[in-house]
Amino acid sequence: MWERTLSQKLVRLFCEQKVIDEAKADAYVYGYELLISSVVSILLVILISIVCGDVRYSLSFLIGFIPQRIYIGGYHATSHTRCYLAFTGLALVCILLSKTIAANRLFRILTTAALLGISIFFSPIEARNKPLSEKKQSKYKIIASILSLIDFLLAIFNVLPDTRSITVYYLSKWVLVIFAIIPFFQKQAKIS
Repeated sequence: MWERTLSQKLVRLFCEQKVIDEAKADAYVYGYELLISSVVSILLVILISIVCGDVRYSLSFLIGFIPQRIYIGGYHATSHTRCYLAFTGLALVCILLSKTIAANRLFRILTTAALLGISIFFSPIEARNKPLSEKKQSKYKIIASILSLIDFLLAIFNVLPDTRSITVYYLSKWVLVIFAIIPFFQKQAKIS
């Protein structure tokens, strides 16, 4: 867990320089660890898209995925390495699939309708170790539903052009669907 080690060193340095209050050091360590992990994930997706020939693929994936992911919630890996593998692996799948799948109007509508349903009926899907207050749950559901509704309206009115980058954008929505349903399968596996 090099991310935690690096964040601890940064926080220790900031505490020594009196930039951070030592009483809040644990919160800062956690925050920096998440920041480092997020930056690494984004850089890995950008690297994959460069290798695949166009940095716009990563931008489409990240813009399609990140804003809604924050509010919909869903699957969280048990380690940073697993998170990197899941996130970048699915980004790569989206980029590769975009070569053979065209996000036609029906595909876009079905994709965004599925995500809208998840947003309205199931979001936010909480991580076991990060419970949300009722107020935050309500806020997250509203924001997730609004973002999904915007995507649905864009699909209904066929606003976005038919390009490979836009196909990556819509495929990223299926990654959100997958991340949203994994916790339900995990619960069923534990019940059985």
